[in-house]
Amino acid sequence: MARLTLFFILVGGLLVACRQDGTPVQVTPADISVAEGTPEAENVAADSTELPAPTPEPSPTITPTPVPPKDLVVCVGGEPESLYMYGDQTAPAVAIRQALYESPYTSRGYAYQPLALEKLPSLADDDARLETIEVSEGDVVLSAGQEVGPLTRGMEVLNSGGEWVVFDGSPVSMNRLVVDFEFKPLVWSDGTPVTAEDSVFSFRLAGDRAAPILDEQVRYTADYEAIDERTVRWTGLPGYLDTAYATRVWTPLPSHQLADIPAAKLPAADEVARMPLSFGAFVVDSWAEGKSIRLVPNPYYYRSAEGLPYLDSLTFRFLTPGNTTLPDGYEGCNIITDDVLSFDALPDIDEAADAGSLVEHVAAAGVMEQIVFGVDSAAAYEADHPQWFRDARVRQAVTQCTDRQAMVDKLVFGRTMVMDTFIPDDHPLHPDDAEQWAYDPAAANALLDEVGMVDNDGDGIREEIGSTVPFTVTLGTNAGSVLRQQINEMVRDDLVECGIQVNPYTQEAGTWFAPGPGGTVFGRRFDMAQFAWLNRVQPDCSLYLTENIPGPLVDGFNGWQGVNVSGWSNEAYDAACRAALSLLPGQPGYDDAHQEAMRIFAQELPAMPLFTRMRLAATTPDVLNFALEAGQPSPLWNAFELDLDLGGS
Repeated sequence: MARLTLFFILVGGLLVACRQDGTPVQVTPADISVAEGTPEAENVAADSTELPAPTPEPSPTITPTPVPPKDLVVCVGGEPESLYMYGDQTAPAVAIRQALYESPYTSRGYAYQPLALEKLPSLADDDARLETIEVSEGDVVLSAGQEVGPLTRGMEVLNSGGEWVVFDGSPVSMNRLVVDFEFKPLVWSDGTPVTAEDSVFSFRLAGDRAAPILDEQVRYTADYEAIDERTVRWTGLPGYLDTAYATRVWTPLPSHQLADIPAAKLPAADEVARMPLSFGAFVVDSWAEGKSIRLVPNPYYYRSAEGLPYLDSLTFRFLTPGNTTLPDGYEGCNIITDDVLSFDALPDIDEAADAGSLVEHVAAAGVMEQIVFGVDSAAAYEADHPQWFRDARVRQAVTQCTDRQAMVDKLVFGRTMVMDTFIPDDHPLHPDDAEQWAYDPAAANALLDEVGMVDNDGDGIREEIGSTVPFTVTLGTNAGSVLRQQINEMVRDDLVECGIQVNPYTQEAGTWFAPGPGGTVFGRRFDMAQFAWLNRVQPDCSLYLTENIPGPLVDGFNGWQGVNVSGWSNEAYDAACRAALSLLPGQPGYDDAHQEAMRIFAQELPAMPLFTRMRLAATTPDVLNFALEAGQPSPLWNAFELDLDLGGS
């Protein structure tokens, strides 16, 4: 056994032997090919007992390569005044708060998803439900005109059967939404658990008149209460069938820290404005005035066991937004947010992307550009101006004579699509059979001939039916928007081909968007008006309801606060839209009613949809998990999972 052991020592080591002539020779295991148990093997073992023990060579020392910290720099368009949730609402402030307070929910692909919530409530799961209650005179409700106030005689409301009824003094049954939200086991950065009462505290601050920014959704709330340690319940006003009910939850604020500070003093308090407690992935570490805010991981982040956040620090640097080029000082930025970059900077970003120094990120901005036709102008305007657009065929012809695809290609570099109704074509509720009015000047001219608007005097301009008044219209927009002025100039040039003379003009926004009757847009004092509406997750057909036409109360309208500025009224559209508004997502008939309203809109065209605005951001190639999303309030919505690729370290 001793011999066998010694044999393995010899085979595994580095041996020194002697030639017959006495010259030393190096022997390696490959030089020994004798079999175990043979006489030769025993002789080798015996001879090697006379050799001196080999001197072991020192083992090499392995020095690990130090892993650099993951310090990510985000460049935003300016320094926030405050981080208070109900204070500064600029893009930089919102972006930083995304890292401090994980949002209860997010929105991707025209749908909502939970973040700091255990789940999104739904009618199917019964954590959202419709309750039928009886309301009487004086009870606060939401009327058919979307007004919040006490129920009075003559007010039209939606009853529990889905019918619009006029209140006559007798009690009426109405529905109200009740929705439960359960937060995940969140923890404040001082180690205190986040509770449902923290969300209720935040709700009260959101509705406090002392808040710099008042949350409108508080008005539509009958009650908001904590029902256990992590669950809150929202109860809506009777008649308020909120399609976004799954979002009627308020991000918590630390009541244990802030409850004793008067609401009026909170916006300036360091505890919320400068160094707030957080329950998100990060907490404020330092604020260098005029330069940057540095965040570090929150040691109590509820997902820290998953290794989140991935970063060692997240620094927000303040830049001056650029116009058509990359902004000064962008070097060293890992992320350049969309409030820094104008979409006109896309060619510069593309050039940097081709060089490998930046990655381009583009998403819809949730803003729909359109040209609204003055279908039925206010009486004061109509007295001095022909009503060119009462016939739907004229509106269709103008749309066919406008090269909207050229606008997309030139003004937003082909990064979006031409719209045919008031939601984008990629929205899941968009009807596949909606009418599309492709650029076709020949078809447009044929329509105008059919209407009877012809060029009688050969000057290239058509005339009003049966008169010598030339088809000359004004097309206005707000001053200061280069994009909208470019749109109007392109429309002017296009419509020449159809014998329509367009005179573009601009007004200061204060005049352009002033309330009626004096304001241009909301006073219905225009031929054609170019401005934008917001795109929401759920379609908003109420923008074109008859009851939303702004006008004097004596005309049967709801006053000058209405939004259907075209003056267009269509019974079939009203019926479809009202049916849609009487239902909630997921209820039978909801999709069908919305799609029918959109089909009617696309055929009748009270407005010419153009395209959605786009957002542009950029990152360095080493940034991981950045996702610029349509519908997100900030590109930093998922700050908890942002990461840097350090080359495999």
